[in-house]
Amino acid sequence: MFVRLAMPEDVDIVTEMARENIEETRPDMQFNEAKCRATYQRYLDTASPTIWVVEHKRMPIAFLLADMYEYEAADGFFTVQRVLFCRHAHRGTRAAVLLMKILIAWSQRLGAREIIGGNDNDFNSERTAKFLGHFGFERVGFAMRMLLDGR
Repeated sequence: MFVRLAMPEDVDIVTEMARENIEETRPDMQFNEAKCRATYQRYLDTASPTIWVVEHKRMPIAFLLADMYEYEAADGFFTVQRVLFCRHAHRGTRAAVLLMKILIAWSQRLGAREIIGGNDNDFNSERTAKFLGHFGFERVGFAMRMLLDGR
């Protein structure tokens, strides 16, 4: 099991994992394959966002999508762990740990001031917080959402 940057030939499997992620964590949302593939192409063209996969027996089984942003009113920039997904059969393995380690190393190499992470849904939030805490992440503030489509 090892981490590597996603390659052009991974687009189908990463798209399928993205579909699984949306279905599991945000069943109120409709997965958009074309938009997912456009995001993947933007990664290939610009590295923004950046996508890594964990490969096991020559097959991607997990992925992490991250990005970086400048502060709006301060010097410097930060990175954001936007999506971390591991297929069911490989949860509890070291796949997620490997992805977080590469995110931290990447962020440090880039000179980021901090990494923002967590989840933007209510799927395993406490487990996610505990997992990220092992890497030195701390809880700050609250993430809140107001649905506007009547749900």
